[in-house]
Amino acid sequence: MQSKSTRGVQQGEVWAAADQLVAEGLRPTIERVRLKIGRGSPNTVSPMLDAWFATLGSRLGVTDDKKPTAGELPAPVRHAVTKLWETALLSAQDVAEQGLLQAQQTLAAERTAIEQRAADLTNREQGLQDRQRAQDEVLQVARNQIADLATRLEQSQALTIRRDAETAALQFKLSDLDKQRAADHRRSEEQIKRHADERRQLEEHATITERRLMAELDRERQETKRLKLSMQQSEQRAETVDNQFQAEKQTLAQKLINLESELRSERQALLLANERASELRDLLDEQRTANGAAIAQLSQLLSEATTPKTPVMVKPRKRVKPQASIQRKPQ
Repeated sequence: MQSKSTRGVQQGEVWAAADQLVAEGLRPTIERVRLKIGRGSPNTVSPMLDAWFATLGSRLGVTDDKKPTAGELPAPVRHAVTKLWETALLSAQDVAEQGLLQAQQTLAAERTAIEQRAADLTNREQGLQDRQRAQDEVLQVARNQIADLATRLEQSQALTIRRDAETAALQFKLSDLDKQRAADHRRSEEQIKRHADERRQLEEHATITERRLMAELDRERQETKRLKLSMQQSEQRAETVDNQFQAEKQTLAQKLINLESELRSERQALLLANERASELRDLLDEQRTANGAAIAQLSQLLSEATTPKTPVMVKPRKRVKPQASIQRKPQ
């Protein structure tokens, strides 16, 4: 009974190919049968070729249960066929052993490759674990550094805020100083105006007195001695008033000089305060610029930024108490 292979190779095709090889004087082998058919795998052709060899003796009439008769094949032919059969069996056995050996070698090579691959995977896994541990350590160090930098940055920002507050306070003091200087200047102008009014009043009073004296001289020509005496007295009083006026004038001039000196001092103090404010603004700008690079160079920034600056204290100017005006009594 013929069987049909799963790959489409039939047993009759294998047997026909083996018969053709025997007719050509060749030993039927699995490879030769496959080449003769043109298809089929060794696993499919091998059992069909074994079945062909199993039936070859009965088909040739050389089996033990059937003796050759006088009308059958000659002895040399039977001997040749027997020899061919034995050779085919040995060849098939050799092919099977070679196939088995090759399969074992392939299996051993695959097993070695699998073991090597398993060892490589184990080494790779160990390397990955070591690398993961190293990365975890580096990540922890980086996190610690980031936390430290964040703390230092917060400290730097707090220092910047404190310096901003100090700068604002200084600017407020400068504003108060400007207001005080303006008020002192107004008071000085008012005082100068007041002294000018007093001087004008004295001059007017002196003029009126002089006119009255002249009128009295005209009316009292008869009283020459008394008039002369009165004139002398008036001249003395006028001289006294003039001396007082000159003294007051010198006092006012000295006060004006002192006020101008104090004003210059105030202007110099204001310039110093403005320079100090400019320095503080520059320091604040440098601090803000350094905060931008705090992540890379925070240690250097802290060493530069932690030096406190003493603000310039401007001593308030003493207020000048206005003197009482001198009035001349009318005669």
